[in-house]
Amino acid sequence: MELKLTWIVQVLVAFHAYPSLSFQHILPRDINQQPTRVLGGVTVIDTPLVRAAQAMARQYSEDYLFNHIMRTWLFGALVISHNITLQQTVDLEVHAIGSMLHDLGLVLNASWISHDRRFEVDSAFAATDFVEGQVAHECKSSAWDAHRLQLLFDSVLLSSEPKFSLYKETTVASVVSGVLIDLTTADDGVTSPEYDNVVAAFPKLNFLPGVNQTLVALCITKPNTTYG
Repeated sequence: MELKLTWIVQVLVAFHAYPSLSFQHILPRDINQQPTRVLGGVTVIDTPLVRAAQAMARQYSEDYLFNHIMRTWLFGALVISHNITLQQTVDLEVHAIGSMLHDLGLVLNASWISHDRRFEVDSAFAATDFVEGQVAHECKSSAWDAHRLQLLFDSVLLSSEPKFSLYKETTVASVVSGVLIDLTTADDGVTSPEYDNVVAAFPKLNFLPGVNQTLVALCITKPNTTYG
């Protein structure tokens, strides 16, 4: 199974060699004009919803998985920061939440795990349910319309499928860019010192063995929808 996981990484790298072909779209006015903070040397968006998503990821994820999703977010944020087009077209809040919640389907004891869906599908439903619940709890008007929820769903759903996500909106493509860098090395404008700073803040620990063990468990419990 570990050999198969290595093969998956090689396939992802092969697709990553191609430039992004994702659709462009117009962001709602001022959608990215939000407070920021610095994590691992990277300046990222800082909203209550982003904080809540990080708290959820921390609550349910083992250390190796939590560090992976944080690196995914930070690497994606670096890619965006180095690209003017992405700065103008990526929804940073959607990107942040999608990155941090893209592996919820690997939390095997969670209530959102289905008996028959791919883990990416479980993750996508869990992520959008989380946002809808947070917005409803706020009891006030929200900028989270159907389009942003769809962006989030697609970002999570396609986070392991660059052959599809790179043809989607830049927000969707940027999530998988962060995943790919974490599985390989610095790329898409991310420098070696930037990469090292992120890894120092969120070490890789036993990421590949941990994911491999989880995928083996999914192969046993959901053999018809687990691939690797």
